Amino acid sequence: MSVRATERLIGEIVNVPGLGNSPCMVVRSVDIEAKLVTTAWFSDAHEGQEGVFPATALDRVEEEAAKAPSRKGKK
Repeated sequence: MSVRATERLIGEIVNVPGLGNSPCMVVRSVDIEAKLVTTAWFSDAHEGQEGVFPATALDRVEEEAAKAPSRKGKK
């Protein structure tokens, strides 16, 4: 499901599902009127990259919440 071009999107992690090997990218800014999203990510060569995508081309990356270690039996 694509994202909406709102200021709340800034700082979210997104990707381009239409690309088979899309990197995880951080949203840096949003042009609400043009519905464009500026993202940043690191390439495989560890170089900073930046790109502008239509909001409809992006999906949020859902990370599983890290589970806290079990304290069962410990007091």
